[in-house]
Amino acid sequence: MLPQNIPSRDSIHRAATELFVRDGYSGTTVRGIAAVAGCDPALVIRHFGSKEGLFLATISVSQELPRILAGPIESIGRELVRFVLRASETPAAGVYRAMLTASDRPEIKEKLRASMHDVFVGPLADRIGGSYPELRARLVAAQFAGLINAYWLVADPVLSCADRPAIVALYGDSIQRLLDTADPVAGEA
Repeated sequence: MLPQNIPSRDSIHRAATELFVRDGYSGTTVRGIAAVAGCDPALVIRHFGSKEGLFLATISVSQELPRILAGPIESIGRELVRFVLRASETPAAGVYRAMLTASDRPEIKEKLRASMHDVFVGPLADRIGGSYPELRARLVAAQFAGLINAYWLVADPVLSCADRPAIVALYGDSIQRLLDTADPVAGEA
């Protein structure tokens, strides 16, 4: 007869999410996850196959991001910046930091690329006119990721102390220009 107190797959998933957000990818071990979940490390591997498999099962994108990208196109730039400023101390920031610490692994890098396309680039490109909708969407994503890196990962002290409305206006309008500006003339650079 099997013991009734074996932690469930969900318990392992919750423990892993907590540790990946708190300690990052490289700071989290299968043994640590098992200890928090109250099980043997072999059970973690049985359910998820590997630490990488478990990590991929735990990462997710904030649900606020699709809402922003589906909102009025003329305010997306500032809304993306507001999101970064608001979410800096939320689980979304912790998940992002964990993804970056694991992005040297090919399967995780591929998941990041696919997620960026599915959640950000694809939906935004579908809404942008002109000759370069996907390029514009990817450049918006790059600017967005740049602010996230500076604010969430590096914790730039000047940005952290700067006037938030000024950041929203300056950086948000910079992002917005990628969405609103006319297509470049062929041959101009």
